[in-house]
Amino acid sequence: MTIARDSSQDGAAAEVENAPQLRELDLFGFAATILREIRFIAACGAITLLVMVGFMLHTKPRYASTAVMIVPQGNNTSSSLEAQLSLNTLDLLGGGYELYSDIIQSRTVADQLIEDYKLKAVYGVSKDETAEAILGGLTKVQTQREGVIRVTVQDTDPQRAADLANDYLHQLDVVNSRLVKASIHAQSDYLEREMVNEKKALTDAEVALKESEESTNGLTPESEANAGFDALVSTRAQLHVDQIRLAAMRTGETDSNPEVVRLKAEIAGLNQQLESLQRGAESTENGVATAKLPEKALVFIRRQRDVKFHEQIFDLLEKQYESAKQQEAKTPSIVQVLDPAVPAFHKSWPPRTYYCILAAVCGTLGGIFLVLARAFVMAYAKHPRNAEKLRQLKAVYKKQV
Repeated sequence: MTIARDSSQDGAAAEVENAPQLRELDLFGFAATILREIRFIAACGAITLLVMVGFMLHTKPRYASTAVMIVPQGNNTSSSLEAQLSLNTLDLLGGGYELYSDIIQSRTVADQLIEDYKLKAVYGVSKDETAEAILGGLTKVQTQREGVIRVTVQDTDPQRAADLANDYLHQLDVVNSRLVKASIHAQSDYLEREMVNEKKALTDAEVALKESEESTNGLTPESEANAGFDALVSTRAQLHVDQIRLAAMRTGETDSNPEVVRLKAEIAGLNQQLESLQRGAESTENGVATAKLPEKALVFIRRQRDVKFHEQIFDLLEKQYESAKQQEAKTPSIVQVLDPAVPAFHKSWPPRTYYCILAAVCGTLGGIFLVLARAFVMAYAKHPRNAEKLRQLKAVYKKQV
């Protein structure tokens, strides 16, 4: 009994003595293990490098071409529709260079390029969505606050990369022209309807004036009274036309559009000017001094004023309508190319040197990891307690097989 107890105590003491040694971090042992397997580690790095070199040789390189355009700077103080269109057609849409960038990266432009260049066959895909995703990944659009936009396209064919970059700007021009024409068409339709209404109002005013002349037997009021409302009529006519133009622009534009903001400010100024004219003349509601005028003369003046008022409105609307129709018949171009894309001579992808160095480093680190992992497993398996467990696992496995 005593002998058995002593032997069990000796075995437990030996196990306790060996346990801390397994948990110690032996840097010298690690270094020695790595040095013993240095050839294996070098082989891992070399194999990974050779695999990467083979990948580079079988992968088609990409070439990058860049097209640069300048966003035209419109003149927001111009009140002419024709001037707005000639300076910056996109101002009518209430956008800026951010809108240009959005149009370039739109699905409409991508689908047109995919169809024109048969990119589904080039990329080896069958769905439009996949081709759009690949083209989007190979396209980079950069915008700068100075109004410069850069479109860079990568492709395995340097000529196709340059053509795609240039065609992006062409498609931008096409889409922008279509949007602007739609906006102008909506405005011209609105102006046309207003001209019809104003022509009817002018006819009614002329008829009323004729009736007034007949009732007074051709009597006309004094020239002093007649001249008192000329400025007021012009101001009211311009105010009314600006209000019509603002309503026409709002059919297709937002309140952030520079021209809409300018028209609002101009309308506010005309309202103040009209109030000042009415107060300064000590006029009636219609803006005409009538203290010394007979009633029939006052009626005549009012109807004469209405005729002049509707004449001026109709003339201004007609000019705006003709300008809109002329611009609708044109094809406004806004793309100002600074640097067209040209075929590249140097590859942009893949970076061979960088990838080869990275492959060699990763292979070497992988080899070191495998060596240390194998050493750890072997040390773990050599421990008496773990060796017994491994024998039991092998026995269970053999029984199952």
